[in-house]
Amino acid sequence: MKKTVYLFLSCLLMASSSFLSSCRTVPVTGRSQFILTSVEQEKALGLSAFKEYKTKFSKSTNSAYNAAMNSCAPAIIKATEYTEYDWEYTVFNSKTQNAFCLPGGKIAVYSGLMDLMNNEAELAFVVAHEVAHALARHGGEQSSWEQLQSLGSAIVSSQTGSAESATAFQKASELGVMLPFSRKHEYEADRIGMVLMAKAGYKPSAAIEFWSRFTKDSNDSIINGWMSTHPRDVDRIQAMRANLPEAEAAYAAAPRKRGYGMSL
Repeated sequence: MKKTVYLFLSCLLMASSSFLSSCRTVPVTGRSQFILTSVEQEKALGLSAFKEYKTKFSKSTNSAYNAAMNSCAPAIIKATEYTEYDWEYTVFNSKTQNAFCLPGGKIAVYSGLMDLMNNEAELAFVVAHEVAHALARHGGEQSSWEQLQSLGSAIVSSQTGSAESATAFQKASELGVMLPFSRKHEYEADRIGMVLMAKAGYKPSAAIEFWSRFTKDSNDSIINGWMSTHPRDVDRIQAMRANLPEAEAAYAAAPRKRGYGMSL
């Protein structure tokens, strides 16, 4: 596993000229990241994908859900203080228990997930978490590291002349580098999301309340956690609790206190 990491670092050094011109700092966390894609490229991909989603799903007619989205989404967007995106938000009518924010700021929450929410603050966390992925440009970062992974695989193949070695590198780098990296994005989106919802005036403790209730029947093993793109729920909730003081400070400074907002 360590050799895989070292090879990734070697590939990164070989691409140092690109790296130096492709560094940015993630808002809130201050983490430095490596991105090869541009904001405009990511926005174009997000817009194309959002148009496709709109052909597959109709907008929800649930007045309470739409009212909550129309209340919290603009507040979260304002809290980002980010003007490079063409923000748009909607509630899709579907039993799917999911939500997303595509690169470029296209936000959607499925009504199936809102069925599980008690109040607007819980929706604010879900929206803020997804917005955090877009704000941190996690999609572009993941794509850039996948390019690096492909470069490493090509190097292994050329050095060993073995397709099997390249395949082994691909699998090892996925388990040792790419999956942990994806889980790191989820932790980071939770942290940024809690701060954003707090800045927008929503009680950040609602994030923990919702996620604890949403995942109460989960039974993630440590091994499954290693193989997953997302952290184990128990680890994620623990990290949220650690993030709470930072988010509570942002809530205390918020000019408007919305609390839990409207009930759902």
